[in-house]
Amino acid sequence: MIKVAVMRDGQVVAKAAGEAGCIGREENINKLYKEALDAAGLQESEIEKVAATGIGKFSVKFAADYITDAIAEAKAARFFFQGATDVVDIGADKTHVVSLDGDKIKETVLNQKCMAGLGLALDVISHRLGYTLDEISQFKADAAQGTIVNDGCPVFAELDSFEELNQGTPKEQVMGAVIQSVVVRLNSILREKEMPAKDTTVLLGGVSRNKAVVEGLKARSGLNFLIPEDAVYGGAIGCALAAAG
Repeated sequence: MIKVAVMRDGQVVAKAAGEAGCIGREENINKLYKEALDAAGLQESEIEKVAATGIGKFSVKFAADYITDAIAEAKAARFFFQGATDVVDIGADKTHVVSLDGDKIKETVLNQKCMAGLGLALDVISHRLGYTLDEISQFKADAAQGTIVNDGCPVFAELDSFEELNQGTPKEQVMGAVIQSVVVRLNSILREKEMPAKDTTVLLGGVSRNKAVVEGLKARSGLNFLIPEDAVYGGAIGCALAAAG
C-alpha cells in the first residue's frame, strides 16, 4: 500500500491511501499525492517539502528527502502518544520494533528473512478462504481447534493451510491456525532483544486493523498496545514530521 499524509503546522490536514501495484507504482504514487493535495485544498507549488519512507520510498522520484523507517516510526509514536517508549510497526512485508530513550532511538529490531511477509501472507490466505478483514477480526483465540500450520515461515504457512483445506479441514479452523502462527512469529520478534514496555508501546501498520491478530498478540506478549486511529498512516505521518524537522 501507498500512504500519503499532508501536514501543516504539526497537524494532519489530508490523507490518501491505495494499492502500490507493480509496474504502475509511480503512476499510483502521483495519483494519490494529487488526491491528498486536493483533499487539503493545496497546489503542488504550496508544498514546502516532500519526503518518502518505507520499502518503496525510492519510487517517489519527486521526494526531496528519504527517511529511514525507524525514524519515521519513532516520530509517529511520539506524535500519537507523547509518553510512548516503544513502537511496533506490522505491515505487509516487514515487522519493525523500535525502542526509544527520550527523543532518541535506543534499539531497533527488524524481522529476519524467514519472517518477512507476514502481513501479505495473512492477506493472501484470507482472500483464498473468502474472509474479509471484519470477518477475521471476529475470530476467537481457540478458532484453530488443534489445527497447526508452520509458524516459522509465511510461505510454508500458506502451503500448510492449503494442504489442510485439501484434507477437508474446515476453513474456519485453517484461518484460526494461520492467525495463531502469525501471532507466534510476531511475538518472537518482540522478544528478539529488550521486551517493549507493557503499557507504553504503540502499534502501527496495516495489521493493527486485524483485531484477531492484535488480541492474540496482546494475550501472548502481555502488552497493552496503544493503537491510534491513524495507525495505518503512521509511517507517512512520521515521515512528514521528520521532513519538517
